[in-house]
Order: sequence, then C-alpha cells, then structure tokens
Amino acid sequence: MLISLLLLALAANSEARLVTLDEALNSTKSNNISLQALEETLNQTQAAKRIAVGMFLPKLAAEGNWTHMGERNEPDMSGLTNMFAPIYELIQRYNQADPNNPIDLSGASGGGNAFSGFVPKADTFSATFSVMVPILTPESIPFARGTWTQHDAMLQRVGHGREQILYGVTKAYFGLVTLQQMIKVAEGSVASANGHFKNVSVRAGLQAATQLQVKRAELEVTDAESKLVSLRAALEKTKAQFRYLTGITGDFVLAEPVLPSLPETTALASLQDAAVKERRDLLASTMEVEVAEREVDKVLAKYFPSVNFIAQGKADNSKETRFDDDPYSWVLLGTVSLNVFDGGIREAQYSIAASQWHQKELMAKDLQAQISSEVEASYQAWRDAQTARRLAARQLDVAHDTQKLAVASEAAGAATALEIIDANTMVYASEAQDLSARLNEATAVLNLLQSLGKPVPFGATTAN
Repeated sequence: MLISLLLLALAANSEARLVTLDEALNSTKSNNISLQALEETLNQTQAAKRIAVGMFLPKLAAEGNWTHMGERNEPDMSGLTNMFAPIYELIQRYNQADPNNPIDLSGASGGGNAFSGFVPKADTFSATFSVMVPILTPESIPFARGTWTQHDAMLQRVGHGREQILYGVTKAYFGLVTLQQMIKVAEGSVASANGHFKNVSVRAGLQAATQLQVKRAELEVTDAESKLVSLRAALEKTKAQFRYLTGITGDFVLAEPVLPSLPETTALASLQDAAVKERRDLLASTMEVEVAEREVDKVLAKYFPSVNFIAQGKADNSKETRFDDDPYSWVLLGTVSLNVFDGGIREAQYSIAASQWHQKELMAKDLQAQISSEVEASYQAWRDAQTARRLAARQLDVAHDTQKLAVASEAAGAATALEIIDANTMVYASEAQDLSARLNEATAVLNLLQSLGKPVPFGATTAN
C-alpha cells in the first residue's frame, strides 16, 4: 500500500511544472507582499519631497462667511422730530425759491428714521481671497535638504530589503532542491532494501538464510520507506512556505542551479573593505546621519525671522458696516515674525535633535563594525563548508566501495545479511551527508555574498 502511494506521488510530480531559480526570483519581485509593503515607503518619501517644494510656493486661500442677526434694533429718534421740523420747512421754502439748486431731503422727512441706514442687514455674506508668498522661511531649507536625503536613504533601505528577501528565496530554493535530491536517494535506498529483502527471502526458502535475517531485511525496507515518507512531507511543507515567498501557485519541481564560485585566494581584509563600500544598509545609515543633522538645522532656524508677503481681496453685501458703497476691497501686507522667547522649548528641541544626531552617528559606526564581523564569520563558514563538502564526497566514495565489497562477499557466502544492511545504511547516510554538505556550502557562499552587499547572483535584479 505504501509503495502504491509513493508511485502515485511520483506520477503527480511528473505532471508538475519546472520552475527555475530565475523564474522564482522574478515571481518574488512581482508577488511578494512584504516586498511590496517595503517599496510603498518610497511613495511616502516622494510625497515628503513634494511637501518640501510646496513650502517655497505661494499659498492661495479662500474664505466665505454668512452671518444672520437674530435681533435688529433701530435707534428711536421720534423725540427729535419736532426739533428738526422748522429746519425741514425752511429748506423746503429754499428749494421752492431756487428750484435749480435744491437741497436733497430724501430720507429726511419726519415720517422716517434717519438712522435706519446704519443698522446691518439680517443676513450678510462676505468672501475673502488671500495670497501668501513666503519670502524667507528659515525652517524650509533644512527641511527640504533633509527630505531629499531621506528619500535617497530609503532607496538604499528598500534595495537592501529587496536583496534580503531575494537571498532568502534563493536559499529556500537550494534547500528545496536538496530535499528533491534526498528523496531520490531515499527512493534508491527503498529499492536497494527491497532487492535485498527479496534476495534474503529466496535464500530463506532454500534454507540458506534464517528467519531472523529475513525480518532484519524487512525492517530495513520499512525503515527506508519511513524516511522517504518523512522527506516527502518535509518537501510539501517547504513548498508551501516557498509559494508564500514567491507567489508561485500549483505544484512544481525545481531545477538544480549552478552554485556561483568565489575566488579561493580572496583576502578577508579586501572583502571587508568592499562590504563597507557596497552595503546598502550602511549607505542608508550614513545618509540618515545627515538627515539627523538637518533636524538640528531645523531647530536652529527657529531663531531666525520669517518674512511673508500677503495680498487679500474681500467682497461683501453689508454696506451698512462700510464707509463707502464699494462692495470690493483689497489690502497688501508684509509680515516679519520672530520668536523671541518660547519658554525654553527651542533649547530643549535642540538638545533632543543633537542627541539623535549623535545617536545616528554611533549606530552607523556600530553597523560598520557589525558588517566587518559578519563578513569574517561568513568567510570562515565558507572555508569550513568547502572542507566539509570535500570530506563528505570522500566518505561517500568509501561507502559505495564498501557496499560493492559487501554485495560481492555476500554472493561468495563470505558476508552476512547484517553486513549488507550496514553497508546499505552507510551509503544512504553518506549520500544524505554529502547532499547536506553541498547545501551548507551553497548557503555559506550565499551568506558571504549577502554580507558583502552583492546582488543576488541569479535572475535580473534591479538597482535602486
């Protein structure tokens, strides 16, 4: 039953599409959500640059007002009516005597209120338009310089983060390829164990082997099948994680990539110097030191005055509150603003900004030391992995020779079934160790390239 399930799994794998490492990396760039979220920060820093430009441009504002007066009381001047009546009659006589030069008495008759024209309307409307032109805004200059540098630093951060994700995908790819190869080794181990089991069973029928030897051979088969099932389960679990990283859907098999080679004579010191120059995270950290310096400049700029030019235009329907009948008016203003004393806030802000600047400098120095240490550790791990891979290859050759000798000895009746089982087990273990050593060497090479700040040596990488 177990063998049937394995055969079905093999048939399913034969229908899976082949995915190369380049395809996996390109799919990661297009579909990885973490990478998309990281690249979104570039839109934010780009918007900050537009804000910096806007601080130097004129500002246009519009304002509208509506006022409704709930109670409007007109002054009561009825007590003065008799006082002005003789004067009113005298002016009327003058107008009759000289009709060519009359005196206007409209609104001055005793029947009306002469002060009613000074009472505001029940509903008044006004609109104000203003243009403010910044002449001198000291804080804008360091802010603009800081945002441009911050955007450049974020480009480096995003580029570094992208490479970390792509290196992770590359290492996962090599791990999956190793699992595929280990499954093939396990399948060969199952076939070898089955062949040995059949041989021992035939010999037992001929009274040339004991039932204990048959059971030991059967145990070898079940042990090999159990390892194969475990490897297949690990492969499917790793594939699920790989699909999440790359966005690849459906079943797939991977092609074995060619491991990039590094020159054996490369000196450690030269690698450390190259890493300091090429690591994007260190470049970003250095730029962030400059951004912190601009924050100090922004605080210092608060000690300088700001100069603005303002032009305003206004229109309203409330002539009762004006001294003329023109509903339109305009005014020009020039302002100079200087914060003389703010209770020590600027001094505290300066202390904070200066401390953060110094902190960024220390972080950049610490990162540089970390990079040198990381390169050294990766370099030594690469050297050790090379040695381990050579030893594993030598051990595999010895295991194969031992297996051949054991099979020949069994045919000649000079070896027991237990010795055959031990030889087969040694071959499987040596092949697994050889694959593990090759994976460790590939991982060590990738870790060294990653610590040097080199782009992933596969696929088409973009440089931001």
